[in-house]
Amino acid sequence: MYFPSKKDKWLTIIIWAVSLLGVITPLLKGQFTAVFFMLLAGLFLLWFWFRTGYKIEGDKIRIYYGPIRQTVNIKEIKVIVKSKAPLTSPALSMDRIQIRCGRYDVFSISPANQYKFLDVLTDINPEISLDTRLIPNK
Repeated sequence: MYFPSKKDKWLTIIIWAVSLLGVITPLLKGQFTAVFFMLLAGLFLLWFWFRTGYKIEGDKIRIYYGPIRQTVNIKEIKVIVKSKAPLTSPALSMDRIQIRCGRYDVFSISPANQYKFLDVLTDINPEISLDTRLIPNK
């Protein structure tokens, strides 16, 4: 099951503005070599935009962040907490969850549908301890 990353509006504006202005500015100045390199840089940046998400396959989470791939074993997850830490992570939103597994491994991600994502994880590993802020009020 695939869960795309939640995307904040401010980050949307930054990524698209940098990608488009980086190509348009040298194009208007007739700097075609710069257009080529800025086009490559813009496409690389947009790769992160379009290819950030989390796929649950069996007992593993495959994290996709542009060209970067990581795998988390769901059976090793100990705790999941709500986070707004602005650290670099495979997330396009500040509304994040931190997955803590193993002794030192911490992954911050931002699935668009956090509750469904957590339901699937806790079905696979019911021993995961969830932050109370992640449990929906019923």
